[in-house]
Amino acid sequence: MQQFDNISAALLFCLFFIEFILILLHRPRRNLVRDIGANFVLGVCIIIVGVFAKAASFTVFSFVYAFKIISPDPSLWLWIAAFFSCDFIHYGYHWLGHKTKLFWAAHVTHHSSEYFNLSTGLRTNFIHLFYRFLFWSPLCLFGVTPEMILFFESISAIQNFLVHTEKIGKPGVPDWMFNTPSNHRVHHATNPEYIDKNLGGILMIYDHLFGTYAKELAPPVYGITHNIHSFDPVKILLHEYAALLKALSTMKRFSLKCRFLFSRPE
Repeated sequence: MQQFDNISAALLFCLFFIEFILILLHRPRRNLVRDIGANFVLGVCIIIVGVFAKAASFTVFSFVYAFKIISPDPSLWLWIAAFFSCDFIHYGYHWLGHKTKLFWAAHVTHHSSEYFNLSTGLRTNFIHLFYRFLFWSPLCLFGVTPEMILFFESISAIQNFLVHTEKIGKPGVPDWMFNTPSNHRVHHATNPEYIDKNLGGILMIYDHLFGTYAKELAPPVYGITHNIHSFDPVKILLHEYAALLKALSTMKRFSLKCRFLFSRPE
């Protein structure tokens, strides 16, 4: 699994550099180059921290798996069930990242770029890696092996990197079923009709089921509703956490703080 992840990371960075060179050939504006530079720094951080986070997640998954409620035999059906279950957890976790201030504080890093290219796929806050895997751990109680979860998470990570492009249009039918570049452009847009849409990981079926699907119709406007206009990786990582701490410092009651943290981002 580690060898697979290493090869995948190397290939993704190769694609990043190829796209970056192509962008440079078109003499881009300075802000775009600075944005890509910040994304690269964040991408290196996520890769480094991800190595340790994957080891920690495997340890936790293995511990939970030892207490599994059911023990299904390894089969194609178990792999299929694991795939749909992992993608459902991804949808639910992603939903929390958009609907609660606490989880948005990390996820906003990914959305804060006003550009959309492969480097945006690297623009991820490594802080959430320290707790993210806990949402997948209950699957181990139902016989899904740690290896299955880590495999599908790796596949999802690769796919979620590749959809950050404007070079691929609207393929039509696949847009209805899968998280395509068109669907993900909608997800990154601040157009009112696009906000909090297309939350799926690999599939779009849960977006259809829960009413969060939207087609790409109007041209997307990227960024967040309160753009930070910064290329400083530290500010990109921590600006929302700083805002949360400032707001929490004005609240005395613990119940108010909890209600605030789990309220919807403005």
